[in-house]
Amino acid sequence: MTLKEYFDWFKQDWAKAGLLISIFLFAFLFVIVKDSDFVLFLLLLQTPLYLLHEAEEYIFPGGFGKFFNMDIMKFETPDKPLDENFIFMINIVLIWIILPTFGLLSARNYEYGLWLPYFSFFAGVSHIALGIKARKRYNAGLVVSLLLNIPVGAWSVLYLVNQGLLPNIFLNPHFFIGLGFNLALPVIGLVKYKQHLRTLAA
Repeated sequence: MTLKEYFDWFKQDWAKAGLLISIFLFAFLFVIVKDSDFVLFLLLLQTPLYLLHEAEEYIFPGGFGKFFNMDIMKFETPDKPLDENFIFMINIVLIWIILPTFGLLSARNYEYGLWLPYFSFFAGVSHIALGIKARKRYNAGLVVSLLLNIPVGAWSVLYLVNQGLLPNIFLNPHFFIGLGFNLALPVIGLVKYKQHLRTLAA
């Protein structure tokens, strides 16, 4: 396969690849990291947790893009304005690059990754908010949010506070960084919404 063919495959099946990677990362973290550095374990854990989150959003059962376009933005097109290219790029940059990079930097200094549990927690809460807005009991990503992202994120924050790594739950910069990344996503969505409206009007 050529490099372009590999990229085309990855672009099509990145969420499936992420599911397999998450299984490997869980095994690695629980076997190698957990007992040697539990704080680092918690910070690195947020990446495979979110890869599972993506698997629910885009594989089993999938359909988060359609849900966001039709139930949140109220368009009749399941693949516009959030199309496959946008979904791919935002997930690769944020979840595949930024999260693991800051997790790995935490091996040098915990300060780099103390925002990661907040990000995971707020990402889970956002699915509850989306469900309320759409008036639907389920949206792709909600189950992992309720069972993993929210409880593990919240417990991790409480553990970090008890260890003295965070001064308190709310008044620290890591809270606002994790919240800020999550708030940036609807802002980006709003930009795509307006761009799509201009395209329709043209």
